[in-house]
Parts: sequence; structure tokens; C-alpha cells
Amino acid sequence: MRIVTSFLTIAFLSGCSFMKTEPLPTPEPIIKTVTEYKTLEIYQPQLPKKIDLQDVEFFVVTEKNLEEQIERIRKMQDGNFVIFGMTPQDYENMAYNLQELRRYIRQQKEIIIYYRDATKVEGQ
Repeated sequence: MRIVTSFLTIAFLSGCSFMKTEPLPTPEPIIKTVTEYKTLEIYQPQLPKKIDLQDVEFFVVTEKNLEEQIERIRKMQDGNFVIFGMTPQDYENMAYNLQELRRYIRQQKEIIIYYRDATKVEGQ
């Protein structure tokens, strides 16, 4: 009787699981990671056109050639006589300032060319 009771208990606890067959679970899909590299297109502005400077003529006026220079300037200015004067120290200061501007522009140009070369797309 014990065997029958044990058999009935096992059959009762398992229910109909012996008769029911479930399909096997489907495997998870394989995930594939693909890395794509895209080049960033950086705008390359054109360099500004070169500077077109006009000639400047300086006159040295002294006590000895004052009258001669006055006549020369009157002929150039259609009878008007105007002189802009500057001391030798002021002239040196102006020359120094122009050299500083030249240095600054050259350094800026070097920086621009460096970044242009660094961001240039290969093959261009």
C-alpha cells in the first residue's frame, strides 16, 4: 500500500507534466557590433588676398633746402603748401610699430596655416 500511495503522490504532484511537451526555447539572436569611421568635414576658408600697399615718399626738409622743398611741394599740390612733420624719434617709433604689425601678422598666418594643414583631408 505504501508503494501505491507513493506512486499516487508522485503522479498527483507532477500532474500532467509527463504528457505535455514544450518546444525548446529559441536561441537569442547574435548581436554584431560594427564600427564605422566618418571623416569630419571642416570648412577651409581661403586666405585673404595679399596686401596691396601704395608707395609713400618722404622728404627731408632742412634749413638749407627749405625754400627748394616748399616750391617742390607747391608744384605737386597745385599751389597748396602743407607739411606733416615728425622728429627722428617719432620716425623710429613709427618704423618699430610697422615691424610689430608685420611680426603679428606673420605669426597669425603661421597659426592659420598650421590649423589648415592639421585639418586638411588627405588627398586634397
